[in-house]
Amino acid sequence: MKACLHWPPNRSPQAESSCSTQRFAIVESPRWLGTAKSKLFRVPERHQQVEEEVAELKRLHNVYHTQMKAVRRFLIDEVEASKLVSRAGMVIQTPEEEASEWEQIQRINEEWNRKIGEVREKRLADEREQRKNYILERLVAKEQRDQENRERVEERVRLEKELARNYITRDNIDKAIEMALVQPMSYNFSIDLSGNIRRLGEEQNQESSN
Repeated sequence: MKACLHWPPNRSPQAESSCSTQRFAIVESPRWLGTAKSKLFRVPERHQQVEEEVAELKRLHNVYHTQMKAVRRFLIDEVEASKLVSRAGMVIQTPEEEASEWEQIQRINEEWNRKIGEVREKRLADEREQRKNYILERLVAKEQRDQENRERVEERVRLEKELARNYITRDNIDKAIEMALVQPMSYNFSIDLSGNIRRLGEEQNQESSN
């Protein structure tokens, strides 16, 4: 929509010749509100067409359908002709020839099946051999781990037995008491920078001797 707006009202002749263009949006009601009550029972007016226009439309309609029918008929004839050509190119076989060809096809199929079976059997044999070797390697590795564990356990048992000789038991407790009384052990010592053990009694003896 175009509108000529002039401001201020007392415009000059130059302003009268100027015209500004503005566009206005037509606000329509949403679709979900349905038909307005003022337009609910309104019957739209049917426009009458010109007879020449109606006749021209009918003529174009008939021409279109006639041409489309001719095109469809042409395509059908072409397909039928191609089928006849393909059938004519086929060799007619006797029942004996068909049986011979069927036997040959069967032999070829059996040969293919035999070759595929050989390949499959070879593949399965290789897979079984690989799995057998894998299991054998796992068993050997497990046996080695078990042997190493047994050796570690036996070594630990042997060390414990050697240490058990110095244990104080009910049988040798009297002897251990006598040895402790005869050979008293003093834990009052120190270690110098050279790694020598220095006991309190030895230091006093060295000082007295000096």
